[in-house]
Amino acid sequence: MRILLIGSTPPPYHGSTLYFKNFLEALAKQAAFEVFHVETSDKRNDLNNIGKFDFKNISTALSALVKEIYVCAKYRPEVVYIPIAQNTWAYLRDGLFIVIGKLFKARVVVHLHGSYFRVFYDKSAWPIKKFIDATIGACDGAIVLGNKLRWIFEKWLPSDRIFILPNFVMDDPNPRKGYDKPCKVITYLGNVYESKGIFDLLDAIKVVNERAKGTLILQVAGGFVDDPFTPMTSEMAQRKFEEYRKILNGTLKYRGQITTAEDKYRLLEETDLFVFPSWYANEGQPLVLLEAMAAGCPVISTKGVGAIEETVIEGVTGMLVEKQNPEELAKAIWSLMENPELCKQMGRAGRKRYEACYTPERALERVLTIFKTVLNSSCAL
Repeated sequence: MRILLIGSTPPPYHGSTLYFKNFLEALAKQAAFEVFHVETSDKRNDLNNIGKFDFKNISTALSALVKEIYVCAKYRPEVVYIPIAQNTWAYLRDGLFIVIGKLFKARVVVHLHGSYFRVFYDKSAWPIKKFIDATIGACDGAIVLGNKLRWIFEKWLPSDRIFILPNFVMDDPNPRKGYDKPCKVITYLGNVYESKGIFDLLDAIKVVNERAKGTLILQVAGGFVDDPFTPMTSEMAQRKFEEYRKILNGTLKYRGQITTAEDKYRLLEETDLFVFPSWYANEGQPLVLLEAMAAGCPVISTKGVGAIEETVIEGVTGMLVEKQNPEELAKAIWSLMENPELCKQMGRAGRKRYEACYTPERALERVLTIFKTVLNSSCAL
C-alpha cells in the first residue's frame, strides 16, 4: 500500500510532532506500506510560531504543497494522510493538501489530534466555513482520538467514515513493578501555561504540602509557552511560576523542557503519582497520560476534556476531578498519598491498559484496518 503522510516532525517539540514522528517511523518499518513523507515543519523550535501568518510559515507551506504535487504525480500514493490544523491559516494549507490529493485520485484521510475543530469552524468567517465544508466533505475518512469526539465530523461525513484511533507511545523499557516507599513524588509533564492546569496544580500542592509537612516533592517538566486560550504569555507564566516556587520553598522542582522518550521515562521512574489537570480547549488525548501509564504510574487528570475520560479509567487507573478545581484536586492527591497500596494497584492497572490499548503494535493494527476500509469503500473515487 502506497501512503503519503503529510505532517510535521520535531522541532518544535510538542505532542503532535512527536506523535507524527513515531507514527511515520512505525509505518516505514512495515512491509505492508510504501511510505512517502512531506514535511510541514519550519523547524523553528518555538511553539508560539505555530499557525502564525509569517514569511517562514508561508514559504514552508508552499514548499510542502509543491512537494505533494511531485510525490502524487510520480508515485501515485493510494492514501494521503493529513493531520489537520485547527486555526485559519494552517487549515487553508491543509485544505489545499486535501484538494491536491483528491485531484490525483488518492483516498484522503484526515486525523484530528485535538478537540477544537468544530469550535474553530463555528467561529470562522463564512468563506472559511465554505472551504472547510468542501474539503472535509471530500475526504474519504476522518480519524478522531476517542468515541466522545466522533461528533466533530458528523456534519460532513457518515458514521462509517469516522474512525477511532487512540494515540500510542513508545514503551517504557523499565516500567515500575510496584511501590516500596510512600507516595511522595508527584510529576507534571507538559507545556507550562495556564489552561494546562499547572497553576491549579500548584494551588492544590500548597494545600497538600501543609498536610504532608514538607515531605512532598513536585517535579514540573516542560517549556513556558504563550497560552492559546487565555491572555497569559510565556513571560507571565514564568513569573507566576517563580512566585509559587518561592512560596513552596523547596517542594517545587523545575526540570526544564524534556523532549526525548528516554528522558521522559527516566523522570517517570522517579514518579509516585502523575498529575495532569488540563482544561486546554484543544486537548485531545495527551501523550503524557499514556507515557505515565506505560511507566506504571497512577494518574490524576480532569473530566470533560478531550478524550481523557476514555483514557484514564476513574477508580481503576487513576482519578478524575472537575477542571479548574484546586480543592478537589488537592483531595484527590492527598487520598492517593495516604494510600500507597491503591497507588500500586492503579499503576499496575494503568500499565495493563497501556499494553492492551496504546502500544505501537496495537496502533498499527488499527491503522491498517482503517486504510484498508477506506481503500475498499465505494464512496472513494
